[in-house]
Parts: sequence; structure tokens; C-alpha cells
Amino acid sequence: MLQWSYYQPTQLEKQVMNLYQSIGIEKPVDIDEVLIASCLGIKLMYERNILPLAYENDRVRFIVLDKSLTAMQQRLDFFHELGHLLRGHAGDQTELPDLFSGLQEEQADHFAKYALMPYQMIQNLDFPEYERDVPYLLSSEFRVPIDLAKERWDQIKRRISAGRWEQACIERERNRYRKASSANWCDEAKKMFRTAIQRKMEKGQGVVFR
Repeated sequence: MLQWSYYQPTQLEKQVMNLYQSIGIEKPVDIDEVLIASCLGIKLMYERNILPLAYENDRVRFIVLDKSLTAMQQRLDFFHELGHLLRGHAGDQTELPDLFSGLQEEQADHFAKYALMPYQMIQNLDFPEYERDVPYLLSSEFRVPIDLAKERWDQIKRRISAGRWEQACIERERNRYRKASSANWCDEAKKMFRTAIQRKMEKGQGVVFR
């Protein structure tokens, strides 16, 4: 369906996949909050009516979730807070300047999206016949809301289109270089060029090469 060779993963995506490989997370079914917390030595706690929180205390890392929320929301909150924790954002974001806090929230959102739907796992799925059904496949396989699945799928298509355009630009420049190179000139063109140089030399003009 798509030419994945054009897909350019971000550095954060690569970090997520390296992390998963290091702890044996290989399939969508492995992307489980309890399993990942256990593998990373994170203490997962549940309280009622609180804001999700990630913090580190005496070298012990914690993620606290609101158990009064739906399982889906808890799942989303876990990976968002995991992004904060692994990127060194742990603590009270309300004490940070708005601009800095907003940046950290955006970074955690990106991490959660990549951690919930890693591109390498998406590549290995059996895609449906019609593209419109792909977000529903992602939603089902990775247990995420359909709107987040659509967002991720649109992002992947944009990245592949950008990669294809970049490769086309590279090839166009290579072709221009090949055409401009004297090694690719026909014999008649080479003869004309030598004649032009000879005439300039005879007139004492010389030839300047840039």
C-alpha cells in the first residue's frame, strides 16, 4: 500500500524502538502498561480523582494514575507520563513557565503516540484492502482511540510523501550533474568546447574556470 522505504522516523521514534527492543516489547499485544512499568522498574500506582503524575524519589520512579477514569484514558495517561519520566520531565509541571511546560507536554504527547503505535510494528501489520480501514486496524491492534489512530496514520502518510519528494529532488539534482559533466558530452560537444577554448587562447583571453 505504501512505500515504507521513504519513511523517515524521527530520533524519538528510534529511541522508542530501541527501548522496546531492550526490554523485549516486540508485538502490539506487548504494549501493556503493567508489563512495561515492570520491565523498566517503575512503580505503578492508582489513586482516585487525581491528576496523572510521574516522579522520581530516592532513585525509585513512580507513575500515578487516576483509577476513576476509563481503562482507555488510564492507558493514554500512562504513556504520556512515561514520556515525561523517560525524558527527564518528572515533577510538578505547574511550577514551570507556561512556554517550557507547553513544550514538555508536546514532547510527552509525541512520545505517547510513538510508544503506543511504533512505526516498525505498524509496518508488519496485514493491511486491509481499503486505506480508509487502516485507522480502524490501528485502533484495534494497538488499543487506542480511533481519532489518535487516524492522526498517526495521517502522520505516516505525510512522512512517506515527504520522503518521496526529497528522494525525487535528490535524483533530479543527480541527473542535472550528470548532464552537466563533460564526461557525458557527445563527441561533437567536446570538439566544439575544445575549439572555443583554443580560440580564446589564441586571442590571449585565457579561460577562467569557476
